[in-house]
Amino acid sequence: MGSRRRGPRASRAPGEQPARIALIGFMGSGKSTVGRLLARRLGYRFVDVDALIEEREGRSIREIFAAEGEEAFRRLESRALRELAAAQAIVAAAGGGAPIRPENRLFFTESARTFYLEVSFDEFLERTGTDPARPLLERGTEELRKLYDERRPVYESLGRPVSTAKRSAAAVAQEILSLLVG
Repeated sequence: MGSRRRGPRASRAPGEQPARIALIGFMGSGKSTVGRLLARRLGYRFVDVDALIEEREGRSIREIFAAEGEEAFRRLESRALRELAAAQAIVAAAGGGAPIRPENRLFFTESARTFYLEVSFDEFLERTGTDPARPLLERGTEELRKLYDERRPVYESLGRPVSTAKRSAAAVAQEILSLLVG
């Protein structure tokens, strides 16, 4: 595990908090829950990228997928991340597919201090069940496993890994806070 990147190269003075913190990971990793806690503890604004898109578009992610397809949603996601790159004092929870698009990777490596919330495939299934708000869950278990396996190396290359396995959101947020000062 020593070969894993340890977050973005963005320069900052020791002890100085980054202007933007990004949380990435597969569905069910706890990005939104941990992000809210982390933002509260830092006095930052929390931004759930999916919720931001829903608010702007006036419809759910499921409705965007159904009407225009996943590619249209991914373009909206990229636009939101470009805008967030200039925001100050935010914790952003990105959708699980956001880091996969090459045009979004600069946000995670240069614009934000990024943490990868690791979740096992089995725990992901346990946590998400059949959540109707998640259109990708309509895919079968085999296809979801393939998606999980494809995304994991990208997440690992972009963010500092933090395990969420059988841990509370508060414990995960506390670990990230400790990593921020270290």
